[in-house]
Amino acid sequence: MANIERSIVGDLINFRGMVYAPLNESGVVFLFAKMAEDLNMYIEEIRPEAPDGIARRFTGKGWERLRVEFEYRSSDFKQHSGDADRCDLIICWDHDWAGCPVEVIELRDRIKEMENWPIRRPDEPVGGEEGEDLDVWFDEHGVQDRVRGLFQSLADHVKSVDEQCFYRVGKAAITFYSPERTFIHVQPRQNKLRLVLFTGGDVLEGVEPIGRKNSGQKWGSVSVADQDQLLEILASVEESYKRINAAIKRNERTSWHAKTEETEEEPES
Repeated sequence: MANIERSIVGDLINFRGMVYAPLNESGVVFLFAKMAEDLNMYIEEIRPEAPDGIARRFTGKGWERLRVEFEYRSSDFKQHSGDADRCDLIICWDHDWAGCPVEVIELRDRIKEMENWPIRRPDEPVGGEEGEDLDVWFDEHGVQDRVRGLFQSLADHVKSVDEQCFYRVGKAAITFYSPERTFIHVQPRQNKLRLVLFTGGDVLEGVEPIGRKNSGQKWGSVSVADQDQLLEILASVEESYKRINAAIKRNERTSWHAKTEETEEEPES
């Protein structure tokens, strides 16, 4: 029988995408990154030697510089660095050191007072009812019922191409995934849909290339105001899906700032 590595996890916390409590220093660093803004802090450096990090914390007048040590338990500081004169703050999961000469932030205690968003499927509405987020988004942006129908037809077609594709409702746009990567951004207007599709930098029928100097070189856009226009563009939607998956297989960049191969800057000789 093949050896199977044992998996040992901490207590269930389900906090902002972290399922289990940390069991080591690396877990503390990861969890702190999800909490830093709530602690009125930001990180300037993460270092391989003491101190582990340099942070800034807002004091009401300005940003205070802090030398930070990350530990699973606050008492671990004594075995690691141990020099209180070179550390301003210990960030840990478990504060077990009575009389510690350095300020301590115990994450286990602080998460109790912070807003949380438990893990959920990215295609599920936050409210839990089918379509709730989407309807709220449409209402907030004054999108007409006719345009909502166009979006639903588009979503149904994408799903028919690959049932694993899904979309997420964001603040400015609705994003379709292939499912590994974004290939369509939909920006509903009051009376039309604006589609931004991945083209790979090549011609895509009915789609206008964006091709700015530093962005959009592998993307194009098209506006759709009625069902006839939507039907005309569906073949290009399918092609965009094929191109994003082909680019993934070739390990190519596909982001908004990705450059086409012919425009990549030549290295200096």
